[in-house]
Amino acid sequence: MEEAAKEQLLFRRSMRLVLLLSAIYAVVSNVFLYAAYFNSGIVEWSYLICAIMVIAFVVPIVMLFRNRHWYFPAFIFLFWIPFSVLLAFILSQVLPISDHYADFGLLLVYCLILNVVVMVLSIVLGIIINTGWILWQRINDSKKQ
Repeated sequence: MEEAAKEQLLFRRSMRLVLLLSAIYAVVSNVFLYAAYFNSGIVEWSYLICAIMVIAFVVPIVMLFRNRHWYFPAFIFLFWIPFSVLLAFILSQVLPISDHYADFGLLLVYCLILNVVVMVLSIVLGIIINTGWILWQRINDSKKQ
């Protein structure tokens, strides 16, 4: 019975982390979009910024999901979408946008494609690293026995 309670606690912790990381990644993605809107230099450096974002997104995934729920980061993408859309709506109401909706629309599509690529790469790399870590530990444990 104690093992089931521990597993349920670990499950809840993993789901909270997924929701928290999804919200944080949505904030970062929207900051990237609006920073690019207000500063054209961001667009020029967008590939480097996205590479840094991938590394920054992989680190928490690797550090926080080295447990039985190593595959949970796959759910980050599912929750990132509604968080990102909701935050984008809120920011569009708060921050001033010019009357040139076509310019913002093109930038939105460009940043959305980059953000989706960053999210997918981060999640896949994080899961691959965690899977390799778990397999390495199992191999080492089997050699010790």
